[in-house]
Parts: sequence; C-alpha cells; structure tokens
Amino acid sequence: VDGAAVNSSRQNVQLPFDELPADIIERIEIVRAPTAEFEGAAGGTINVVMRGAQAKRETYLWLTDQHVWGRDAGVIFSSQTGPLGAAPPVNSANEPVNGAVNEAANGSTNPATKQSASEAIKDSSRWSYLISLTGGPRNLGNDVKRDSSVNSATPESQHLSEVSRTRFNSWTLTPRMTGRLSATDQVVIRSWFSSFDQLGFINSSGTGSSFGQATTSTTSSPQLYDRKAAQVAADWTHRFKNVKLDSSASYEHSVSNYRFDRDSTTTLAGQPSQRSASFHDDRREHVVQLNSKLTGVAGTSIWTVGGEWHQHRFSVASSNLSDGVTSDLGLNASILRSALWAQNEIPIDALKSTLNLGLRAQAYEIEVDSSVGLPVNRQFYWQPTLNARTRIAENTQLRWNLARITRTARVWELISRTVPSAAANSANSPDYVGNANLKPESTLSLDVGIDRRFSADEQGQAQGQAQGNAQGQAQGQVGLNLFVRHQTDVIARRLFAQAGRWSQQPDNVGDALVWGLESDLRSDLRWAGFGPLWTLSANASLLQSRMRSGDTLGARIPGQARYLANLSIAKPLQVSGGWYGGGTLALVGDADLTQSSSPGVSIRGRDRGHAQLDLYIGSVDTRWGFWRLNLYNITDFNKNTSRVIVDSNGIVYSDQSQRRLTPRIFLTFGTRF
Repeated sequence: VDGAAVNSSRQNVQLPFDELPADIIERIEIVRAPTAEFEGAAGGTINVVMRGAQAKRETYLWLTDQHVWGRDAGVIFSSQTGPLGAAPPVNSANEPVNGAVNEAANGSTNPATKQSASEAIKDSSRWSYLISLTGGPRNLGNDVKRDSSVNSATPESQHLSEVSRTRFNSWTLTPRMTGRLSATDQVVIRSWFSSFDQLGFINSSGTGSSFGQATTSTTSSPQLYDRKAAQVAADWTHRFKNVKLDSSASYEHSVSNYRFDRDSTTTLAGQPSQRSASFHDDRREHVVQLNSKLTGVAGTSIWTVGGEWHQHRFSVASSNLSDGVTSDLGLNASILRSALWAQNEIPIDALKSTLNLGLRAQAYEIEVDSSVGLPVNRQFYWQPTLNARTRIAENTQLRWNLARITRTARVWELISRTVPSAAANSANSPDYVGNANLKPESTLSLDVGIDRRFSADEQGQAQGQAQGNAQGQAQGQVGLNLFVRHQTDVIARRLFAQAGRWSQQPDNVGDALVWGLESDLRSDLRWAGFGPLWTLSANASLLQSRMRSGDTLGARIPGQARYLANLSIAKPLQVSGGWYGGGTLALVGDADLTQSSSPGVSIRGRDRGHAQLDLYIGSVDTRWGFWRLNLYNITDFNKNTSRVIVDSNGIVYSDQSQRRLTPRIFLTFGTRF
C-alpha cells in the first residue's frame, strides 16, 4: 500500500485490508515481473495507491447496511478533500503584497496587481488536505459439519455440527495533507488511526461412538479480540534537472489482545467428562521505516537506485491453559532489515526491445529475548532480476523475466510456541506450533508471456459510443504467460499428532518444480451487443508442481490449487447518471494435501474446488447521489476438506469437514457534494 509492503514478516502493523476503506483507493498498480525495488515477489507486485489530497473541495458521504443471518450492521463512510487555508498574496519576488487579492477582486486594471493576485491564488493552493472516516459493525461467520473416525482395535467415530458467529466493530481515520515547499519540492504527510474489537463464539455439538458405546459432545468457545493501531508518515519528493529523489519515513504502533476460552463436555455411556482450555495473547508492536530512491535519465535509459531500513520491535505475553496445565511465554523481539538496490531500464532500438536489469542486496536479522531460546537469525542474500519486453507487431509485445528471490520465514513461524485451535481439535482444525529451525525459501523464476492490444477504428468507435450498440470493433487486451519456478527449501505446514491432539507446523519439506499457464482478457462488450460502456475482465491459471526431494517426492506442493479463474462483467458507475452494475464469478480448483510428518506416517487429503458468485446493481441520480445493492456469495458455496492419515501402526484416521459460507446482502446510499 503506497509502496510499503503489507502482511509480511517485516511490517505486521500495516493497516489491514479488512480496515482499508475501498472508497479511498485511487488506483491499483500491477507490476507484472519481479523487480529489485520490491523483495520476494516471484510473479510481480500489486501496489494499492490511496487517494491523495486535491485542491478541489469535495465531500463524500455513504451509508451501508449489511444483512446476514437475519441481522443488520450499518457502516458509515465520509471523506472530504480541498485546499488547506489561504496563503498571503505575494509578488514575483515572493514578498507579501497587501491588498493584491482585494484589488483584483474589485476589477483592478493594474497589470502588476493582477500578476501579484494571480501568484497569490496559485500559492494559496499549494497545500491540500484529505480526511476520511469509516466505522461501524460487521457480521462474519460460517457453519461447519465434520465427520471423523479412527479405525483401530476400539473404533471411534464422531459427527459434529459447528456454528461460528462473530460481530466486530471498527473505525478508521485516514488524514492526509499534500503541499509544495517550492517548485522542486513536494511533501505528503499521511497517517491512519484504527480501532478494532471483535466478539464472537464457536459452538459445536456432536454424536458418535467409542468403545462400542454411544457418545455425545458439546463445545463452547467464546472469543474476544481488540486492536488499536496508528501510523504517521511523510513522503518528500525533490526534483533536480534530470533526477528525482523520493524519500519516506514512517512510524507505526499497535496494541492487540486476543482471548478465547473453550469448555467441552463428552458423555460416554451416560458418564460426562469435562475438559477446558484457554489462550491469552497480548502484543505490542513498533515499526520504523526509512526508504529513499533516486531516479534519473542517462541518454535513453532510465536508472533507479534506492535503499531501505526497517526496524520492527514487538513484545508478546501469552498464556496457554489446557486441562489445568499452564504454559506461559513472554518475549521481546527485534527484526532489522536493510537493503540496497539498483535497476536500469535500457531501450535497444535495433531489437525493438527494452531491457531492465536489477540487483537487490538485503540483510535480515531476527533477535528474540525470551525463554524459548531462539538464536539470533542473520541472513544475507542477493536478488538479481532481468526483465525484457520486445515489440513483435504493431499492438503485440513479447515479455520475459528471469529472477532469483528469497522468502524469509515470518517471526511467528520461528517462535516455538503452541497456539491451540479455538474450535474442536481435529486434523482439519489443528493447533499451530512454531519452528525455530525454519530456513528461508529460495526461488529461481522464469516467465515468458505475450500481450496483444486490440482497438476499434475511430469511426466505428465513435458510432458505437453515440448509438450505445455493438458498432465498431471491441477494445481491450489479451495476454498469455508461461512460468516455471524452481523452489528450494519449500515452506509448507506439516500435520502431526501430539499428546492426543492434532497440530500443524511450518517446515522445509524439500525442493520443488512449479509451472503453470496464465491468461487474461480485458475488453468492452460491444461485440456482444451491450455497447462500449460494458466491460469484460477475465483471467485463468492452470497450476502444476512436483516435489523434487523430501519425503513426498513426486507429489504436488501441499495446498496448491489445480486452477484459478475469475470472470467479471460490469457497467461502471457513470458520474453523468444512470444505471450501473455487474458481477464476478471466482473459481478455485481442487488442492492436494498429501504430506508426511514422520517416518511410517502417510497423510493424504484434498481441498475440494469451489465457486463464488457476487453481483451488484445501482443507479446514479445527479441531483442527490447514488444507491447500490451488493449480493455476495450467491452460490452459497461449501468448502470441503478431507484427510486420511495412516500411522506407523496401521491405524487409519479419517477427517472430513464441510465449511459453508452463507450469502450476504449490502445496501449502500451515498452522495457527493
């Protein structure tokens, strides 16, 4: 977001996407190749650019109601942007000119006065502001049905129905200010403040058999989570004659608390037994980030060099109570990351090509002061990148890239602690255990793609727009990309049984070869008779992989879907008024979960494919505003996961779960003035 990484091992405090109001997003940039500027991106980078302050004064006010499970939740969004104050009038020497604006307003014919007034008005628009506020509740949850069995000398089976419901309240304030210090210096001061609290529960009931006797079970697990976070940042841009310097500095802080308590009762042959557990986790996090890059032109090439320094400090106090046994953990940790990088974009006219060379050097250090005994983890690695684009026809280009990247383990993956599952423990709902011996994952990546633009002839395009029909040719772009990646020390989660409970742990499971085919299409829909205002966007990926080493040699990487596809058709909102709407269909294919946790143990499983359909419709009235109706998850899809585990003694454990997501309705009314 705004050039800073989110949801990574370095910046866990970044504004979460579930608290990022979509209405303050200006645009989304997609870099379709790994680059030296952004670390660890095998396929490319998505950069969400937030709306900036504008000199034009404008106010937005929207109200949305969510309806699900017979409950409503209203959220309000408001924002305003405009000039910040007014500077005193100045002359060409940047000296105050008393009364210049008043004389100009009174129709003065003095040329000097008019010039001073014009400069004063221009100077008064140097600073602009944007402030937005969004807040309100949301309802989340799902229904799960789970069947498990153990084929041993004393067979056991259980059928479980689980209900998860959560209501959270949040508000996010995002003020921004943009100003010009001079003709060559621009400053952006930005921040966000957020508060988030969540209250929910996971309740389940089940029936089954054990030792030839009927069993019943109930589990109640209330949960509480709250988080308060803030960021203050500044961006400075200075322009030299042929060079631009971009620098930014930011400080972030968050405080979060998570609690859950679980009480379960199992009745066997009329005799009840009770078990209890609780988990408390308190975190304090601080992040300081400094970034700078210099961009210039040398002849026909464009070069960029930059540096980064990030420090993430946090403290954690957690307590895990299970059946009267308490295990506490307190730690203070520091993550320090520094990097230098450079890249150069060179046009090669003779080959109708553009070549981009990049190199990133990065040092990474994790230091933990705690009872877990985690040693200092220091790493240094190079990330070279080579990208090229070649024009092979008027509207067609060939692109390819070659890169070596490294994915460092997240600090929470490295800490040797156990986080119990809030739901009833099973192979499909295991506890989580950290791994202090986790190594970085390296990838050698090769992509080859072709893109083609197609557009209407000007006469046909004008006719199509004027008549709103399919006259003229469609406009858009189509692309096809083949990628191959060789991964070393692949990080995946292993499943294992420990002390009568199922747990999962991140581990280096071996080397793998990954390959696939991606395609995308963007077009207007005049060819289908909808007119040029309607748009079609589609993409699909076929994915394959094979483990080249490790104890699952020849299997796919656990959790990799066989295919991904998205199809969107829409008539975008028009400021001039009228109806708009559209829909998106998302498809996710099956994923294998084959793995091995220890010698003699076989684990096979699968995540079944699923589909999700979302629709929306709305209308704009230029006199008062707009309305929009969103229908999410119309397909009411079920996510099915199954696992069959055979241990070294030949005992078979089977676990099948069906997670059901229900449809949701959102109704929004908004205005702009």
